[in-house]
Amino acid sequence: MNEEQLLKYAREISTNILGRIAIADLTKEKGAEKLLAEIGHILDQYSLQVDEVLPDAVLNHYFGGADEATKALRDIVDKPKPISRIIHEEAVGNIMDDTMMDMQSAIRTAKASAVSTVTNALDSVQGDIAKGLITGEPRKVMQQHVAKSFEAEGLTAFITSDGKKLPLDFYAMTVTRSKMRHASIQGNVQRYKENDQDLVQIIENDDSCAVCANHNRLVVSLTGETEGFPTIDEIELPPYHPNCRGTISPYAIDFKSSKEVEQALARNDEYVEGEDPRTEEQKKAYEKEQEARRRANEEKKQYARWKGVMGDDAPKNLGAFRRMKRQDTVKFQELQSEYRSISQRISGGG
Repeated sequence: MNEEQLLKYAREISTNILGRIAIADLTKEKGAEKLLAEIGHILDQYSLQVDEVLPDAVLNHYFGGADEATKALRDIVDKPKPISRIIHEEAVGNIMDDTMMDMQSAIRTAKASAVSTVTNALDSVQGDIAKGLITGEPRKVMQQHVAKSFEAEGLTAFITSDGKKLPLDFYAMTVTRSKMRHASIQGNVQRYKENDQDLVQIIENDDSCAVCANHNRLVVSLTGETEGFPTIDEIELPPYHPNCRGTISPYAIDFKSSKEVEQALARNDEYVEGEDPRTEEQKKAYEKEQEARRRANEEKKQYARWKGVMGDDAPKNLGAFRRMKRQDTVKFQELQSEYRSISQRISGGG
């Protein structure tokens, strides 16, 4: 399993738990205890996969970045210096430690969040049933209420400073992709520093976001020893976000003409933090791509909601759900009506 397969594994956890809720007998205390134990086991298994996959992934990305830098150095020096194990082991070790600490903390938070959500939902629905506020078959009603609560609150892995709750799958994606890209870039950085290549140029794609576009073609100093160029403390290197595709390449100033150096300095002078230098056409192309991604992600979330509330009555898998939705079949309309009806009953307490 690689890190992308691990992210897929994380995305399936909520659906897996909703499936367990759909068959749990929550009218009995032992049924609720069994469900909580199953949720704990699912997250423990994920934790084991994280421990197995991510350390190797960090190593692969870091030394992949170091190898890329070595290839780039061969264009500007006769023979790059050999890799120093001590320097690189310390750098990659720090990234690995940060990654694992973030992920294990997130899993612990998600586990506590899941237990709290299920327990609170059960207490609430049991109280409403006892008061006669909810009618219907108790087992089904309790499953639906717990599923609905889990969809809304379920696997919170991190709470931001402004109170936003980040779900485990999203947080895992954020940490994993950011750390892997960071590892690759740091592999570049340490290899360039090892070979006394101080200046690097940030390279971003044309179809990038505002932040990436604003950093494109900037030349920065890794050590601060090259006069006239900003340091990496003043202008940050990629990645700038989890899906950042930014790279760095060596800027060999000794091989540049006076005009090329002047152009690099002029580009640096143009930089204003927070500015968006993209054309309207570039902005529209980027938004179109992002909208397609948002639609795909929303379909995944919608299918998970349906599966949680309707159980086996929902489409068998995400692919079947997408086909029904895009073709707007009669069956899809019937299931949509059923989902809304159940959701309204749950929300209205009846």
